[in-house]
Amino acid sequence: MNRATTRFLIGCATGLALLATACTSSSPESAPTAVATAPSGDDLNRALADLPPCELLTSDEVGRLGLEYPGVEDRSGDADVCSWRGGASGQASAGIHPSQGLDGLGYRSDQVKPTKIGKYEAARVEAPQDAAHACHVVIETSASSSVQVIATGEATSTDTAAACALATEAAELIAPKLP
Repeated sequence: MNRATTRFLIGCATGLALLATACTSSSPESAPTAVATAPSGDDLNRALADLPPCELLTSDEVGRLGLEYPGVEDRSGDADVCSWRGGASGQASAGIHPSQGLDGLGYRSDQVKPTKIGKYEAARVEAPQDAAHACHVVIETSASSSVQVIATGEATSTDTAAACALATEAAELIAPKLP
């Protein structure tokens, strides 16, 4: 082995030794770092319950969807709901279910089509209860909590695809705001 190669190998070994020492040693001044964790279980359900449903979509987002701002807040069962009226594009609502997951919403299994909305598992339900003018997208925030986005066209419409497009777009705008 020539001198240049030997010096190179010694330099590499020295560098690796210094790197290993720096990575494994700790000084008295170093403090442990806190790792942020996502809420889980009851904390997640409480965080979800604290979300005002009409704040799940901004005025700009509602406008992009062809809906009217502000929405109207209401309560339906265990869900706080916000509904946004629309014109030709239909209307949409978002219901926050802090203690009810997809399985508890009572859909027939043949209607449920698994999908993904943002980081969440979700389900698309086309024409629930044979209503061709409607589509639901349910975002599963946990096994025991969900956000249900419902879009409908006019009652005489049979354009399920348009309702599903609206529900999916609304759900995609809502998902990043969920805990």
